[in-house]
Amino acid sequence: MLKKMMLATVTSVFLILSVPVHAEPISVVFSCKLNEGSTKEDAMEINARWLKWARSTAGTDEITSSYVSTIAGDFGSFMWVDTYPSIAAWGKIVDADSDFDEEFNEVSTCSGNRIYRGEETVPAK
Repeated sequence: MLKKMMLATVTSVFLILSVPVHAEPISVVFSCKLNEGSTKEDAMEINARWLKWARSTAGTDEITSSYVSTIAGDFGSFMWVDTYPSIAAWGKIVDADSDFDEEFNEVSTCSGNRIYRGEETVPAK
């Protein structure tokens, strides 16, 4: 499921790639729920192995991944927030084959994802 969502996202990324590529960080956010009988620890164990693979595949230790849980509101969901140093690093991950999608699908169901690029606010003088 994650692979299908990523492939759908790739299509929209081509629009982003039509402008000059900057080495600006991007974040990919997945909205997910744990499957019945699965725990946060199950998901994080898979994600730890995925992160090691992603860093090796992209050739950078600047990739981060966080399990983001709710402290107020809908307690039944969580997000994966993956941050990449550039869209090029993210592209290497999307283009590579891995078996992690099946493992993630066993413990969680993700309903959507988004790619974000943040722009730092410069404090007023």
